[in-house]
Amino acid sequence: MALEMDKPATDLVPDPLPEGMREITLRVGPGGGRTQRFVGRPLADGRKVTSEGSESVQVFLSRKGKLVVHRHFLDWTDFARATRNAAEERKDEYLTVRKGSDQSDLSLMTEWLKGFGGWREFLHLGKDGYGDFTVDIVDSPGELRDLVPAKVHRIVADALENPAAQVLDI
Repeated sequence: MALEMDKPATDLVPDPLPEGMREITLRVGPGGGRTQRFVGRPLADGRKVTSEGSESVQVFLSRKGKLVVHRHFLDWTDFARATRNAAEERKDEYLTVRKGSDQSDLSLMTEWLKGFGGWREFLHLGKDGYGDFTVDIVDSPGELRDLVPAKVHRIVADALENPAAQVLDI
């Protein structure tokens, strides 16, 4: 497809996004191995930790006015199993590196440890690459009530009913 040279450059640029809107990519499915994208803006988020696991909830407002609920649930038993397996793998690597260095020169060990950004990476857990990720889409705050914690619902309701910023003439 050839571009028309007679058209002004503004016709080639897509419409700007509404204020505060951006492209959002959410992980979905077991382990978050798939993604879903849409245009929207964040409204609220919350976290709940119980004896069974941890749940993170985010709510977004889509460009078309829908409420998008993104949930990440992590079962503690799954997390413990993944951590145990990863630690066993790292133990073998550690022993191999340890055999290659002696007490006076720990540079091999130091270089090996520098390769990890944090404990999740150290245990091969990646960035929350475990647990279940879901997306629900609803039309109104009333439908949202049963999907999110009460505090998150209050924040969303307030964000939808009130302007983000007010100029007071005082």
